[in-house]
Amino acid sequence: MRIAIVRTANGALNPNKYNIQEIGLGKGLVQQGHSVDLYSSFIGISQPTIHFQNSNSTLLLIPIKGIAFKQISYYRGLITQMLKGQYDLIQVHEDSQLMTAIILKAAKKAGIKTVLYQGMYENYTGLGVIYQKTLDFLFKRTTQRNADFVYAKTNAAKAYLENKTYRDVQIQPIGLDIKDKTDPFERLESLNEFKDRFDHLLLYVGVLEPRREVNLVLQSLKVLISKKNKNIGFVIVGKGPDKRTIEREIKELALERNVYWIESVPNEQIGSIYQACDLFLLPSHYEIYGMVVMEALYNGIPVVSSPTAGPIDILTEEFLGATAPLKIALWSETINHYLNSIFNSKESKQQRKDYILKRFSWNQLAQEYLRKLENNVYESSTDK
Repeated sequence: MRIAIVRTANGALNPNKYNIQEIGLGKGLVQQGHSVDLYSSFIGISQPTIHFQNSNSTLLLIPIKGIAFKQISYYRGLITQMLKGQYDLIQVHEDSQLMTAIILKAAKKAGIKTVLYQGMYENYTGLGVIYQKTLDFLFKRTTQRNADFVYAKTNAAKAYLENKTYRDVQIQPIGLDIKDKTDPFERLESLNEFKDRFDHLLLYVGVLEPRREVNLVLQSLKVLISKKNKNIGFVIVGKGPDKRTIEREIKELALERNVYWIESVPNEQIGSIYQACDLFLLPSHYEIYGMVVMEALYNGIPVVSSPTAGPIDILTEEFLGATAPLKIALWSETINHYLNSIFNSKESKQQRKDYILKRFSWNQLAQEYLRKLENNVYESSTDK
């Protein structure tokens, strides 16, 4: 089967980065014997490029250029280019996108099966509300009529689509790009010296931005140190627009000795940082999935997250972690609970890794994706 995955949203993909969702699914499908062409704007790619190959099947990255304004993107000539590809299936991402409706309609007219794959689970805000309402008024019915299959990454995304009158929405989760080998962090000796000063290490990995409440973690940490007499260190991996705000908060709370900051780390070394810590924290207002949650679990450590779409679906049992609203009292209490030694045993670490391997490897999810297609095609034929 020849499959096209089309990402028309504004923003370029960096194929050298770790855990690109479209590339992960593409590689999984290639390993099942299908060829995949991924259409997107890319960083560092200007010509069609084979990214992954398995026997006669390939994942081909095809760069596209267009015009974009806020949430609206248009790619001239993309439809003509795609219809020459002789695809059996075309997958597009997200409703409330101009190109989504156009691609689905053209594919349907050409007799090509189509998938709408949804991650967004909240409406646009600010001026985006106007764009979204306009696009939905003009194109929602076109999208609904021409999407043969509708998949959502999370239960929250499924509910979002159903609220917009989409029918027969099925959950198709996101996976983790499993690495067989982890290289040691280049400053591991320094990190271990920091670790030796504390009974427990907390970890945050991600962009420092308003969407992520790292200051709340610092305030919760202060509560645990001053009121619970806990001896805790906090490792931050990341940089971003909130860096100076967080630096000021660390100073105001007198937590300088408790924080170890790493601005960036190579992908192949990040596993050794997870493994040096006891608990991963994701204080976020919005997460379509939260790949770092799976990454933390694969490396053996439990997770405390805010109740956003991905973490709610992933953290289904206590040994995996928990979600808590972004309140200092609730976070300090939940963090304290997961610093109990029962959650850091060798057995529980292995359980978390096995959980990810069994449920969230891209190979497993690609097989699940193909089974859904086969079942849906069969059901469609029997309904006629």
